[in-house]
Amino acid sequence: MNLLSQILAGATGLALISVGVLEIFFHGDQRFHRIFLIRPDDVRAVRMWAMNVGAYNITFGLGIAVGLWLVNFSGTPASGSAIVIFCCACHVFLGFWLWVTERRLLLSAIGQALFPLLAIVFFIVLH
Repeated sequence: MNLLSQILAGATGLALISVGVLEIFFHGDQRFHRIFLIRPDDVRAVRMWAMNVGAYNITFGLGIAVGLWLVNFSGTPASGSAIVIFCCACHVFLGFWLWVTERRLLLSAIGQALFPLLAIVFFIVLH
C-alpha cells in the first residue's frame, strides 16, 4: 500500500474516531446541529441510534488503524491492505447512502466518502 493511500486512509480513520466520539458524547449538543440535524426535542429519541453509529465509526476507524499497522509492521502487508481497503470502501458507500437518505447532509456525505475514495483510487493507480 503506497504512502498516499496510507495517509488518506489514516486521515479517514482519525476522522471516523473523532466523529464517533462526537456522536456518542455530543449528539444532543446544538453546536453540532449542522452535522447531526438533531433537534433538542428529539435527543432522547435518537440517542440509541447516535450512540450506535458513533460506535460503528470508531470501530471502522480502529479497523483502519489496525490495517495500517499490519501494512507497516507485520509480515502480512497484503492482509492489512485488504482491511484498509474494505473499511474505506464501506465508507465510500456509506457516504453515498447518507446523501441518498438525507439530502441536507451533502457536505457530510462528501466528507465521509472523499478521502476513503481517494485512498482506494490511489491504491489502485499507484499499485
